[in-house]
Amino acid sequence: MKNIYLFLCVCALGTLSMSAQNKIVIPDTKDYLVLTGDMHIHTVFSDGTVWPTTRVDEAAAEGVEVLCMTDHIDDRHNKLIKKGYKGDRNESYKIAASRGKSRGVIVIHGGEVSRGMPPGHFNTLFISDAEPIAMASDAQKDHQKGMMAAMAEAQKQNAFCVWNHPHWAAQQQLKVKWHKEHQQIYANGYMHGIEAYNSSDGFSNDAFQWAIDKNLTLISGSDSHGPMFREINAKAGELRPVTLIFAKEASVEGVREALLAHRTAIFADGNVYGSAELLQKLVEVCLVVKSVTQSGHTTKVVFENNSSIPFRLKRSESDDRAAYSYFTLVHPFETQSYGCTSPTAYKAPVAEDSFVLSFDIENFFVAPGKNFNYKVTIQKP
Repeated sequence: MKNIYLFLCVCALGTLSMSAQNKIVIPDTKDYLVLTGDMHIHTVFSDGTVWPTTRVDEAAAEGVEVLCMTDHIDDRHNKLIKKGYKGDRNESYKIAASRGKSRGVIVIHGGEVSRGMPPGHFNTLFISDAEPIAMASDAQKDHQKGMMAAMAEAQKQNAFCVWNHPHWAAQQQLKVKWHKEHQQIYANGYMHGIEAYNSSDGFSNDAFQWAIDKNLTLISGSDSHGPMFREINAKAGELRPVTLIFAKEASVEGVREALLAHRTAIFADGNVYGSAELLQKLVEVCLVVKSVTQSGHTTKVVFENNSSIPFRLKRSESDDRAAYSYFTLVHPFETQSYGCTSPTAYKAPVAEDSFVLSFDIENFFVAPGKNFNYKVTIQKP
């Protein structure tokens, strides 16, 4: 037992050491708080190796403001409880929620129902008691009947249910498919979100398109089972994948309201995925015009990046009032200068007193393969 606790302490120290260098910073928009959330994570109370308090400490150190405790709640996963730990399937949440109050992390009560494909795995979020959901699932041998029973029980608790990692190769080896079982779950109102990014298989364009077509909330989860310092390469500048939650208030209810209203985006592997409306609000506060100066024939525009998100800017061919660089990368927390001249003569100034810089942001996506277009109006000094 001492060795187990020693391992957990070492994991915690390693995690915090890693995280101090890789804290996620996203400014709030004019209309919403932008909360960063890990919506899918595991602990020693199912098949993870990390204690719940460490999960909260990791989140706080990495700038993750919302943490969904989603341990597997099926019988076969409850190792500690089966070995005599005094607690139930809600224990990891209870421990994490207590820690979250002192660490400034919003902890969401959840649980993962894990069945074979189809229908696969679903997270039930904002629940009050995981026990009846687990029992409803475990009472059925058939995967579909078990999931439907679990989802019906979750809905009695007003749960927000997410289809997890539909592109997980272990369950959909050859093709990512929306099965008839998923259609039934969706038709019954039991599917509210879809996990388009999961650390094990990255981002799924299929899930992204289903979110658009079926009005499902975009969700990202690390699905971490081990300590984060072993899963995130801090020295290489990696950040934990997060769901960006555009909330009216920083609370459990604020998070719930935002998810039900589909006000989320995904930030993972340096890319951002979401609706054009939300990405517009995000870019406006992350990438700001710091200064505009005129020197000879050149109008110098300086952009400042106030976030952990890199911006890969490609000049849009639709703009013809000013000439400027075809491509620029604005790193997190850095500035980048744009020299703007006449589109017809390199050594002549831009003719208009006001002109528009138009960019396709190559790492921002509003649909599979479709970049977000951003325009900013520049006033010459």
